[in-house]
Amino acid sequence: MISRRRLPLLGAAGLAALTLTGCTIAQDVLQVGQREFTYETAADADASRESFRFQGFLPEDATDVRLLAQLDGHAAVMRWTSPTSFTSAHCVEEPVTSEPDLDADWSLDALPSEGLVCGSWTVVQSGDVHLAWRAEQE
Repeated sequence: MISRRRLPLLGAAGLAALTLTGCTIAQDVLQVGQREFTYETAADADASRESFRFQGFLPEDATDVRLLAQLDGHAAVMRWTSPTSFTSAHCVEEPVTSEPDLDADWSLDALPSEGLVCGSWTVVQSGDVHLAWRAEQE
C-alpha cells in the first residue's frame, strides 16, 4: 500500500515522465522545433521510420549517420562517413555559397569551398566525412 506521504512524490515523478515524453510526442504531432536522429549505419537509417528524411543521400557503406531536422521541414543538416564520394544526376558541381541554417555540434569545422548543389540541398565532402544541408525556405 502506498503511504499518503509518497503519493505526492509518485504524482510528481509521473508528471515529470509525462512532460519529458510529451514534449517529443507534441513535437512529432505539431511538427515544431528541432530533432536529432543518429544511426550507426545507412541500413539502420533506411530501416527507421525517419528514412524519408535522408532522401537518397546515403551510400550503402555510410556510417555514423546524423541528422538535425527542423520538424516543419524547412531546414535540415545531415552528416555521414563514407569513402564513397556522393554523386547524383540531380546535382551540379558549384562553389559553396551557403552554410547550414541549423547549428549542429557535429558539423564540419570549416566548409569546403566546392561542393554539389542538388536543388535546395548543398553537399560537401572533407575526407570521408560528408555534410549536406537544406537551406531555410523563405
